[in-house]
Amino acid sequence: MLKDEDQPDEFEQLEFFYIFCIIWSLGGALVETDREKFSEFLRNTSQLILPSSSLYDNFFNMNGSKFMRWEEKVPAYEMPHDRKFSSILVPTVDTVRYAWLINQIMLLKKPALFCGESGTAKTVTVNSCFKQMDQDKNIFLNINFSSRTTSFDFQ
Repeated sequence: MLKDEDQPDEFEQLEFFYIFCIIWSLGGALVETDREKFSEFLRNTSQLILPSSSLYDNFFNMNGSKFMRWEEKVPAYEMPHDRKFSSILVPTVDTVRYAWLINQIMLLKKPALFCGESGTAKTVTVNSCFKQMDQDKNIFLNINFSSRTTSFDFQ
């Protein structure tokens, strides 16, 4: 990945990207209170200058070689063409962040478990990503679970 071993800027860029990957691999399943602790741990462990805000609120922009806030990627809201209430998805930092992560996983064609607290738009975000995929090449089976779903129900 590095063009020349003597170029410290590229090595530093790789370290930043590595930290971003640690955040969303090892720390992705942490609850909000533990995310801040993990973010602080990485900031104290790393010898790099990292953003002062939570590392979960930032992404590493490879083109700009710097951390940027997820807020900068949130597009303006556009009314759905069909005007159905069920098709409304107001983009937020969370929906943009998780949609980006889902798309990265889907590019790898690897299975993934998308978990999080109740009411954080997991289903809406995942379905939105699936709708953007080529419908001729992909078939989707949507199975809804709740806290009351048992393994017997699923079987």
